Order: sequence, then structure tokens, then C-alpha cells
Amino acid sequence: MHRIRHLACAVALALTTSTAAVAAQSESAATANADSAIPTGQLPRTVVPTLVELELKLDPAQERFSGRTVIHADVAEPTDVVWMHGRDLDIKSAEAVLPDGSKVALDAEQVHVSGVLKLTAAQTLPAGKVDIAIAFEAPYGNLMGAYRVKPKEQNYIVTQMEPLGARSTFPGFDEPSFKQPWDVTLIVPDADTAIANAPAEKTEDLDGPWKKITYARTEALPTYLLAFVVGPWDVPVAPDIAPNGERSRPIPLRGVAAAGEGERMAYSLEHTPAITLALEDYFGIPYPFAKLDNVAAPDFGAGAMENAGLIIYRDTLMLLDEESSVGQRQGFWGVSAHELAHQWFGNLVTMAWWDDLWLNEAFATWMGNKITGQLQPEFHTDRNILEGGLRAMGADSLASTRRIHQPISDFTQIASAFDGITYQKGGAVLSMFENFVGEENFRKGIHDYLVEHARGNATSTDLIQSVAAQSDNPAGITAAFLSFIDQPGVPMVKVDVDCADGKSPALTLSQQRYLPLGSTASAAQTWGIPMCVRYAADGKVHEQCGLVDGQQARFELEDAQSCPAWVMPNAHGDGYYRFALAPKWQQSLSDAFADLDEREQRVYADSAIAAYGAGDLSVSQMIAALPQFATADARQTATAGMWTFEWINEHLLDDAAEEAKLRAHFADIYRPRLQALGMESKEGESDDERLLRSQLIGYFAEGVEDPTVRADFVERGNRVLGLGGDGQLDADAVARDLRDTAVAVAVQEGGAAAFELAEKHLRASDDAVIRRELLSAMGGVTDPALAARARGFVLEPGLLRLNEIFSVIFSQADHEELRPALREWLEANYDALQAKLDPGGSAIASAYAAGMCSTEDAAALQARFGKRMETVEGGPLDLKQQVEEINLCAAAKAAREGRPIEY
Repeated sequence: MHRIRHLACAVALALTTSTAAVAAQSESAATANADSAIPTGQLPRTVVPTLVELELKLDPAQERFSGRTVIHADVAEPTDVVWMHGRDLDIKSAEAVLPDGSKVALDAEQVHVSGVLKLTAAQTLPAGKVDIAIAFEAPYGNLMGAYRVKPKEQNYIVTQMEPLGARSTFPGFDEPSFKQPWDVTLIVPDADTAIANAPAEKTEDLDGPWKKITYARTEALPTYLLAFVVGPWDVPVAPDIAPNGERSRPIPLRGVAAAGEGERMAYSLEHTPAITLALEDYFGIPYPFAKLDNVAAPDFGAGAMENAGLIIYRDTLMLLDEESSVGQRQGFWGVSAHELAHQWFGNLVTMAWWDDLWLNEAFATWMGNKITGQLQPEFHTDRNILEGGLRAMGADSLASTRRIHQPISDFTQIASAFDGITYQKGGAVLSMFENFVGEENFRKGIHDYLVEHARGNATSTDLIQSVAAQSDNPAGITAAFLSFIDQPGVPMVKVDVDCADGKSPALTLSQQRYLPLGSTASAAQTWGIPMCVRYAADGKVHEQCGLVDGQQARFELEDAQSCPAWVMPNAHGDGYYRFALAPKWQQSLSDAFADLDEREQRVYADSAIAAYGAGDLSVSQMIAALPQFATADARQTATAGMWTFEWINEHLLDDAAEEAKLRAHFADIYRPRLQALGMESKEGESDDERLLRSQLIGYFAEGVEDPTVRADFVERGNRVLGLGGDGQLDADAVARDLRDTAVAVAVQEGGAAAFELAEKHLRASDDAVIRRELLSAMGGVTDPALAARARGFVLEPGLLRLNEIFSVIFSQADHEELRPALREWLEANYDALQAKLDPGGSAIASAYAAGMCSTEDAAALQARFGKRMETVEGGPLDLKQQVEEINLCAAAKAAREGRPIEY
């Protein structure tokens, strides 16, 4: 799952209270295993399911659904309490059926907000086999569990069980290590189509407008991978994916889209087989499930979800064609490869507990980029892994950051694992070790891991040992790998060169944790770093790798006979670490910038940005470094540091003339690049050129607010909106890569007339891409009355999809002048917003915090949201990091304000 965009234990008081209550009940229990505390983390293993029968009666037009489950389980020792999960379920009946047919009544009670369900038996359940039968009803969820969507006034049901949605849909053992087959039956209206993880085996007509669909037994799956969809779906059938390697059977492939949208899945269905076959070839293991259905969900919170055999995507990733924007096309390839990689990493082999989520998400991030890069080399997906790692370093620099392999003991901490540390840092660390161990050795280790743990669960140790076994230093690789996943932070390697007479040239290294200006964390950390360096010596460029550990180290340059001309301490940008060269060698590397490869240029730029963040470069020095980066071929390097303009402008300048001077100077840095590209796309140009043009135009139009570019794009946006014409939406009036900027600027400049046209088009459109662009544009208007109207969309019943809410809110949070009114509105409507977003909602506090940059702001945010976030999934850590970031901003501002900026 993406995410977009990956906690402190926030319910200590609740746990303390629950412990006392359960302990009192346990005094009279007849069994030895009655728990002394409510298990808000992992459940006890006293009762373990072996097969689950699940029958659900679902009508998308109704507000509730009903179901019955029979959980076949093993009881390890006599007990009168069964702990499982069920959140906000109306339990109608519950009983245990013993092997002799006798029945024991179970009293079901939800005993914790996280959905812990306590089943108390009327008599002790003996060790051995038991069937637990439960009948229940439940409401539909909010983009979680089974939930309803209503595009074009038609009703659908979609599911999202990860991480804790399953417990809101049916009672069960909602943890990754409870992995067993499922027999699923769905009772749905006759007119609806219902699709689940496994193929349908039988359909029966029932009395009334109902039918009963029985599906084949699934492979062993945890609850979070269970999925189904119900509604008047279009189901385009693609050609089967042909047999491949050890797989002699074809894989049935279908699309699933809202009524009338099926034809728009042609592109995604055409290209899915190539991704699947490439993954089979890499793993050397056949696709693990009986079929493959791709769902284009009309409203979906994540980018996509890797449910076994039934992958659910945000519809924008599936409904596209060759003319779609570069971002949308590359999004399809990258996310589809990510989710399909999960069919092996996560589905075939599943983490044992959420602390090892990186075994799913880091691997899918790394593998998705690898496979996409093989199939679409012009996408430069190796840059994605690098850029993702550099972005993750921002969060990883916080004192409050989490580890890749982070212990999780409480339900609120699980959602926090779905972050950049798990996905992007994890992917970058995997890429680093793949480079160091060797691609084929790494691949062999992964294959062995998957084969050994197929259809079961595994841990970090299992994977690392399998990879390390393929290296020439298993103990060293294991220790180094663990140092990166079992501690937080970014390594900072300080580098000097020793060319003393009589000695071979060598790098003298010291390492510590990288810390930004104002950090309260300790820098005293070390890692086992798989370090590769490139250097120029004796007329040649050499490359050398080695494991570096300890606070101090010496790295002999074995191929150098004389002192090097320059040294790049992170060859090809493959390492997840930052570096700082001694001044002389920093200058020599700067002089050799053109000799570095594109990834090395990017990490060189990052070294300057990191020095600026740590307070080692002044504002003037940071600005002076940008023109060199702007000349780089790779767009990620060309734009590195570009948005430092915003922070400087907002927090250090309060004089209009100085602000104008800053805008002009930043515009001068990047104008030559935009002029070279031109304002219009050209026949035969690369995707990267299109993306860079889009970035630069967005920067000139909405960042430095260049009047010429804004005027041009007002006219373009007016053509899209139909402003000054027939008032009809013309989505193709502007190139799709530039349309979002055109619409935003036109609505910002067009006043009420443009806003009202945008609103009219929003209300008439079901196209998710168009709707997002319109909402972001209306959210960004600075007229107070229009901004208030835009906020009103969020709470207007039936207007916005749940995944569109923050298109408005964060657009307003981006504008300094809109933040006071936005904060007042967020506070006034907190309960209504939280009800829409429950059990999540930590992003409300993030939006409220936008632009805060004082210790007083940090304290106020904590006071306002501390209690509210305690039981929000992911809330405690999100708030803690927001507070820390505000304090860091305050420290940076205090250190830099009042100092003149030189250009």
C-alpha cells in the first residue's frame, strides 16, 4: 500500500484502567490463561484459527450489513476467555461448538476502543478443536473496512482492511500472523456484481431480490488481505496472462470499474501482464494466486491495496490512456508494479507482526521501481529510489523518528508504520545492500527466503540471514543490516583525505547521527555502513567498496598511487547516508561536478542542503549553491533546494522590497532552464523533460509568482474553464501535464466568476483527476469569502469523496494569508471532520500546524490536539513530530533572522 505518504504509546491511562478491571474478573476464572490486561497489541495465542467461514449479506443501498462467521480454531490450553477483534459490531449471537457437537454460549463485549473483543465462555473451553460461530450486524466504514461510495448516484461497496479495517467488518483474529484459508460467501442484490479474493464457484438465487455467491477457498491469508467489492460494476475481461516458466496455467485477468468506466481500463489491462511476468522471472516463483482482478475504486484512501488476487486502486491509477499526463502514466506503472510485487512480498510470505511492515512495503517500493525500470527505462526509476531515500532523511532527522523495524505494542502505533521510514528509507536501504552484496546474490537470497517461508509468516531476521548468506561476509552484512533497521536516524560521515608521505592515500572517516539545527537528539550513533567511493587518481577514476563501522575509521584507497584529485564518498548515490567533506575536498568535488554521474550530482546537492539544515551553511551560501545544481541534466538535481525560497521568504523577510528582490533572484536562477525547455511540449521529448517543464512552470506561476507566466496561464486556465467563452469545461484545452497549474492560476486570478465556473464543473464531473484539480484550485483562492465557500464543500453532504477532503484543506494551508481562518474553521468543525475521517484523522492537526514556527506555537498545538490524538490511529506520533518540526523551525529562524542575505 502507497502513500501514500508510512507512535508513542498513547493509551497508558486506558490500559491501566483496563488492567484493573480484567484482573478483578480473572480472580474467579477457572483457567490459567485469563489475561491480566486487555491485549491492545498482540493477542494471546491460546486460541488460533485454522479456517474461517465468512458469510456477509451486503446491499450497497443500505447503511448497514449483516454476517455470520464460523472460525475453526485450535485451543492450546483450557480457557474461559477468547480474545479477538471486532470494532463497533452489533453481535447478535456467539457460541463455541465443541468436537462432540455440544455448544457453549459466549458473551461478547468490545472492551477497548481499538476493537478488542472479549468472548467469555459460559463454561471452560477444553484444549483441542473448537468452532466459534458469531452472527453480527455492522455499519459501513469511512474508507476503511467495508465502505460505500456513490459515483453517478449509483451505490457500490469497496473494502480496505489494512491495517485494522477487518475488525470493523467482521469479528476475527485481526493480526498478520493469524494466517489461514477462508471460505467466503456473499449474499448481494440480484442486479449487483460481487467479486472477492478467489474465483466464484457457485451462484444461487434466493427469495427476494438476492443471490448467494460462494467463492473458492482462498490460500492462507491474514485478515488484512481479505477483500471484496459489490455494485453495478463494469468488468472488462482481458486476455489471460500466458503460462510462464514453472507456471503452466494461465492467469485470468479482469478489470473492475464503476458503471460506464470499464473501457477506460484498456491501458492498465494491456500492461499488467508484462509487470506480472517480469516479477515471476525475477523471483523464479509463479504468481501465487488463482486470478488477478484490478479494481478502479471511485473513492479510495490509499494509492492502492495489494489484496490477494483482487488489487484495489485509486481510480486515477487505472483509468488512463497514452495521452494521460506523465505523472498519471508513471503512477500506473510504479504503483501497479508495487502492488503486484506484494503478491509475493506480503501475500505469499507475510510479516509476523506490524513491526516488520517494512518486509512488505520497503520491498514493494524497491521492487516496484526495479521492475518498472526494466520495462520502462526512460522513467529513470533508479532516481525514484534515491529521491525517496533523500526525502525520508527529512523525517529520519527528527529526534522523534521511528526505526524501520519499530517495536509496536499498541494499536495507535500501527498506522504510524505506514510512512516514509518504512517505504522510502526501507527501499533505499535495500537498494544499498543489493548494490553492496551484488544483484544476483541479493536475488538468490530473496528467492530462498520466499521459498522457505511460502504461505507462512517471516521476520526481519529471516530475510537478513537469507541475504547475508549469499555474501562473502555473512556476519558483517547481518550486523550492518540490523544497524540500519534497528536504530533511527541518518548516518553522517565526515571525510578527509590523508596523503601523508610514505603512506598510501586513505580516507579518514568519522561517523555520527545527522542532526538539524536545534535538534535535541544525541549525535552519538554509529552504523555498519556499506560504503562505496569513487575517486580520480593517476589519470583514472576508481571505485572501491567496504564495510565501515565504529566512530572512526580509515579507508585505504587501494588503487591510488598518488593523492586523488577528488573524492565522491557516496559512489552512484547508492548509500543511505550523508557526507561532509573537509573544505579543501569539498571544493575539489565542486570543481569536478560535471564529472560526477547524475546520482552523484544529486547526493552532492543533498550534502549542501544537509549542511544548510544543520546550520553549517548560511542562507547566502545555500542560495549561492543553487545555480550549479540548476545546470544538472537530472531534473531532481536541477530543482534541488528550489523551494528553500518559500521558507526564507515567509520566516526571514518582512520587507516588500526584500521579498521582491528574493523572488527576482530565484527566478533568475531557474529562468534559463525554463527558457531552454520552452512553454510548450515538443514532439519526441522525454517524459523527464515534460515533468521538469511542469515543475518549473508551477514554480514560476505559484512560487515566485512571475507575472508573465501567471498571465499566460490565466489565459490557458480560462480556456479549460470556459471563462469568457461558452462556460463549458474543455479538459483538453491545455496539455494535461500543465492543466493543474493553469486551472489554479485562473481560479486565483478570476475572482467569483472563475470560482463559480470551477464549482459548476466540480458538481458535474465524476472524473477524479479533474475534480482534484478543481478542488485544489478553489482551495487556493485568497479572497476570504471564496475561501470560506471552498471550506464549505468539505462538510456539504454528498459533494466530496472522502479522499478529496484534503485537496481543499491543504491547498488553504499552503497560503499564509488563509491559515488563520482555516485554523478557526478546523477548530469549529473538528468533531464533524473527525467523524468523517475516523479512525484516522491526524492530518487535521497537520493542516492546523501549517506555517507554525515558534516555541509558543508548538506548545499551543500540543495543548490543543494532545488529548484528541490519543486514540487516533497514527495520531500520537504524527502530533509529536509536528511539534518537533515547529520547534526546529523556531530554532532555525532564531539562528538566521537579522542576518543580511547576499546574492
